[in-house]
Amino acid sequence: MRKFDIASLEDLLPETVRQIALVIGFPATQQLIERFGGACFPVGRGNRQTGERRLELLRETVGEDNTRLLMQHFGGESSLVIPRCAVAFREWRNRCFLEDVDELVSNGESLRMALTLTAPRYGIANTWAWAILARRRSPPPASQGDLF
Repeated sequence: MRKFDIASLEDLLPETVRQIALVIGFPATQQLIERFGGACFPVGRGNRQTGERRLELLRETVGEDNTRLLMQHFGGESSLVIPRCAVAFREWRNRCFLEDVDELVSNGESLRMALTLTAPRYGIANTWAWAILARRRSPPPASQGDLF
């Protein structure tokens, strides 16, 4: 699977992630999510020694400058909840899966064989693989506003 590219899925990201990305950029935000996604992460202002271990984890993950920026923007008494971005990760996985299936089919494999070879690599069951393909083939339903 290709390396996850969070910037290409900006419209699927929670507002918190967009705010973080505005502060430290998408590459560092992606590193933060990959390491701490789903965690409630207190970000202090660096005034007390008690939060030093968490700050060190941030430094290891996103670097000194980005840690400082996170402290300035999100530091205080509340915690920063770092979303898992499950919807975005699932969409990325599905896009990569479809690209791999398309490549196999364009190289002469049948669609059924392409699914047999590809779905297990992505942890996708056969029925779900067919559902992903069906969703790609059928356009989303029109809203009432599009009818008039």
